[in-house]
Amino acid sequence: MRNKPPTIFFQLIICLIFCSAVFAGDFTGQFEPNLVANREDFEQVILKFVTRDKLKGNFEASENAHLAASRLMDPRTQNYSVIALLVEQRGELPILYVDLDGDNTLAPEEKHTLKPSESDNPYLWEITAELKMKEGLFKTCPIYIQYFKSVKMEKMGPEDRLVTQSTEVMARGSVDVRGKKVLFQYAFDPGKNKVNPQAGLLGVDMDSDGTVDMGKMSAESTKANEETVVFRVGDIYLATKKADIGKNQIIVTEREAKDYKRREVYINKEFPDFNFTDFEGKKRKFSEFRGKYVLLDVWGFWCGPCRRELPYIREAHRRFGARNLVIVGLNTDEDYTIDSMKKGLNDAGMTWTNAQFTSVAEFLREGLRVNSFPTTFLISPEGKVLSISRVDRDEPSLRGAELLESLDKVLPSF
Repeated sequence: MRNKPPTIFFQLIICLIFCSAVFAGDFTGQFEPNLVANREDFEQVILKFVTRDKLKGNFEASENAHLAASRLMDPRTQNYSVIALLVEQRGELPILYVDLDGDNTLAPEEKHTLKPSESDNPYLWEITAELKMKEGLFKTCPIYIQYFKSVKMEKMGPEDRLVTQSTEVMARGSVDVRGKKVLFQYAFDPGKNKVNPQAGLLGVDMDSDGTVDMGKMSAESTKANEETVVFRVGDIYLATKKADIGKNQIIVTEREAKDYKRREVYINKEFPDFNFTDFEGKKRKFSEFRGKYVLLDVWGFWCGPCRRELPYIREAHRRFGARNLVIVGLNTDEDYTIDSMKKGLNDAGMTWTNAQFTSVAEFLREGLRVNSFPTTFLISPEGKVLSISRVDRDEPSLRGAELLESLDKVLPSF
């Protein structure tokens, strides 16, 4: 009697092979053991003046030292629970103690000497504190902290101090793509111990400089909105297929060039042309403004920060029109009629060109991938980008009263 083949067994083996296979065009990698702080998203924290008797722990401070303390936000819980103490002593570098182990006391091993910022700003000092993780792939959770020496704000007493801190962390790892290591980076949720490449912040080291530029409008990063994002690395187009913290596995897959919708924007490079319809119903092209300086503003009435910028943009329109400046708005309000929007624009004194959202929605979402509002560009008569909001210290600022100062310096005088 001939034995029947173990059909179920073979089917299971075949299923496992196909289900777990990394197909041609897929590339694999692993996460690095250390998380990195997202330095593009900050919270301000005021350190309040304190006396020594109010603090617990073993920390170094002379009798004449100035002490200021508060609680920082813990990126793992989003709660303000991490004790921080700033110690300033005459003639010495400032010291920041950070409660790394969460025991609500300060110890000598939790001492950090603040260093001058890499930006060479003499009033800006910085450190990265590594909070201890109790379990899992990652051993520490970083907080990037900046101390603004001599800076005062509202609600600050004369002896208080101001710091800013990162509030999000990124998990990153390298993937071997045709013999080349490519760095990928994803927003990490410490509470769930996972990343989601289809929903959240992510990025890729496109230029192989060892870092991922997470700045606003950087082509190396974006925020996914329930979608698969394609990045360009040289002449290869890649998208994350899987990122599993538990298995310590990253799988990316190669995509076709037509899947890459991003319109890359760089300082001193030409801004991409696009079509739009204004609120008079006229079909326009952005390139028709060549020969003029253009302040291109992505805004909406729904956006509070956008409305706060309006007085300065109105003043720029009034003051600099004679100096070869035009303003073009890309409106992002979705629920309106043409008549109601025209009335709103008129009531707000916005007499410059504005594009209907429906005509630029795809360009903003898939091309520029704008996810922060307002986003403003200053573009030269040759069509090259001079500034993007205020993402870099060396670029002209396009926010508030500084917008007017920047334009006055950049625009020609007739």
